[in-house]
Amino acid sequence: MFSNGDGEALDRGHLYRVVREAGKRAGIEWPVGLHALRHSCGTIMYRRGVPKEQIRKLLGHHSWEFTAGTYVHLNDDDLPDGNVLADLLGGNVGGNNGATRLPETSRDAAAMGEAV
Repeated sequence: MFSNGDGEALDRGHLYRVVREAGKRAGIEWPVGLHALRHSCGTIMYRRGVPKEQIRKLLGHHSWEFTAGTYVHLNDDDLPDGNVLADLLGGNVGGNNGATRLPETSRDAAAMGEAV
Protein backbone atom coordinates (compact mmCIF):
# COMPACT_ATOMS: atom_id res chain seq x y z
CA MET A 1 0.00 0.00 0.00
CA PHE A 2 2.85 2.40 0.83
CA SER A 3 5.94 2.59 -1.34
CA ASN A 4 9.19 4.50 -1.51
CA GLY A 5 10.28 6.67 -4.45
CA ASP A 6 11.42 3.57 -6.36
CA GLY A 7 8.02 1.90 -6.02
CA GLU A 8 9.26 -0.68 -3.51
CA ALA A 9 7.07 -1.53 -0.54
CA LEU A 10 8.05 0.22 2.69
CA ASP A 11 9.05 -1.96 5.62
CA ARG A 12 6.09 -2.55 7.97
CA GLY A 13 8.20 -1.81 11.06
CA HIS A 14 9.21 1.52 9.58
CA LEU A 15 5.55 2.40 8.92
CA TYR A 16 4.61 1.54 12.51
CA ARG A 17 7.34 3.84 13.83
CA VAL A 18 6.31 6.70 11.52
CA VAL A 19 2.64 6.46 12.51
CA ARG A 20 3.43 6.07 16.23
CA GLU A 21 5.72 9.14 16.17
CA ALA A 22 3.12 11.15 14.26
CA GLY A 23 0.60 10.30 16.98
CA LYS A 24 3.01 11.47 19.67
CA ARG A 25 3.66 14.74 17.83
CA ALA A 26 -0.09 15.24 17.50
CA GLY A 27 -0.46 14.89 21.27
CA ILE A 28 -2.51 11.70 21.14
CA GLU A 29 -2.28 10.06 24.55
CA TRP A 30 -2.61 6.42 23.45
CA PRO A 31 0.00 4.65 21.31
CA VAL A 32 -1.17 5.11 17.73
CA GLY A 33 -0.54 2.28 15.27
CA LEU A 34 -1.37 1.45 11.68
CA HIS A 35 -4.81 0.14 12.66
CA ALA A 36 -5.72 3.71 13.70
CA LEU A 37 -5.78 4.54 9.98
CA ARG A 38 -8.68 2.12 9.57
CA HIS A 39 -10.62 3.83 12.36
CA SER A 40 -9.83 7.25 10.90
CA CYS A 41 -10.96 6.13 7.46
CA GLY A 42 -14.33 4.91 8.76
CA THR A 43 -14.90 8.08 10.77
CA ILE A 44 -13.90 10.47 7.98
CA MET A 45 -16.06 8.68 5.42
CA TYR A 46 -19.07 8.83 7.74
CA ARG A 47 -18.53 12.53 8.49
CA ARG A 48 -18.31 13.24 4.74
CA GLY A 49 -21.60 11.51 4.04
CA VAL A 50 -20.41 8.29 2.41
CA PRO A 51 -23.34 5.86 2.51
CA LYS A 52 -23.24 3.45 5.45
CA GLU A 53 -23.36 0.38 3.23
CA GLN A 54 -20.30 1.51 1.26
CA ILE A 55 -18.34 2.12 4.48
CA ARG A 56 -19.35 -1.30 5.81
CA LYS A 57 -18.32 -3.06 2.61
CA LEU A 58 -15.02 -1.18 2.30
CA LEU A 59 -14.06 -2.11 5.86
CA GLY A 60 -15.20 -5.70 5.23
CA HIS A 61 -17.74 -6.07 8.03
CA HIS A 62 -20.87 -8.19 8.29
CA SER A 63 -23.10 -5.43 9.66
CA TRP A 64 -23.33 -1.65 9.83
CA GLU A 65 -23.93 -1.87 13.58
CA PHE A 66 -20.50 -3.46 14.05
CA THR A 67 -18.82 -0.94 11.75
CA ALA A 68 -20.46 2.04 13.44
CA GLY A 69 -19.89 0.75 16.95
CA THR A 70 -16.24 -0.08 16.37
CA TYR A 71 -14.92 2.18 13.62
CA VAL A 72 -17.00 5.38 13.55
CA HIS A 73 -15.83 7.69 16.32
CA LEU A 74 -17.75 10.91 16.79
CA ASN A 75 -16.85 13.75 19.13
CA ASP A 76 -19.37 15.79 21.12
CA ASP A 77 -19.22 18.60 18.54
CA ASP A 78 -20.17 16.10 15.81
CA LEU A 79 -23.49 15.54 17.55
CA PRO A 80 -26.05 18.33 17.16
CA ASP A 81 -28.30 16.64 19.71
CA GLY A 82 -27.91 13.74 22.11
CA ASN A 83 -29.78 11.24 19.94
CA VAL A 84 -27.72 11.24 16.74
CA LEU A 85 -25.24 8.58 17.87
CA ALA A 86 -28.02 6.44 19.34
CA ASP A 87 -29.90 6.76 16.04
CA LEU A 88 -26.74 5.87 14.11
CA LEU A 89 -26.26 2.69 16.10
CA GLY A 90 -29.90 1.81 16.48
CA GLY A 91 -29.83 2.64 20.19
CA ASN A 92 -26.60 0.74 20.98
CA VAL A 93 -23.94 3.29 21.91
CA GLY A 94 -21.87 1.05 24.17
CA GLY A 95 -19.38 -0.17 21.57
CA ASN A 96 -18.03 3.21 20.46
CA ASN A 97 -16.93 4.69 23.78
CA GLY A 98 -16.71 8.17 22.26
CA ALA A 99 -13.32 9.06 20.89
CA THR A 100 -11.46 7.10 23.59
CA ARG A 101 -9.45 4.05 22.57
CA LEU A 102 -7.40 1.39 24.27
CA PRO A 103 -3.85 1.00 23.05
CA GLU A 104 -3.87 -1.15 19.91
CA THR A 105 -2.41 -4.25 21.50
CA SER A 106 -5.03 -4.11 24.27
CA ARG A 107 -7.85 -3.57 21.75
CA ASP A 108 -6.64 -6.47 19.64
CA ALA A 109 -6.41 -8.74 22.67
CA ALA A 110 -9.85 -7.66 23.87
CA ALA A 111 -11.31 -8.30 20.41
CA MET A 112 -9.85 -11.79 20.47
CA GLY A 113 -11.27 -12.45 23.96
CA GLU A 114 -7.84 -12.52 25.58
CA ALA A 115 -6.99 -10.99 28.95
CA VAL A 116 -5.84 -7.39 28.68
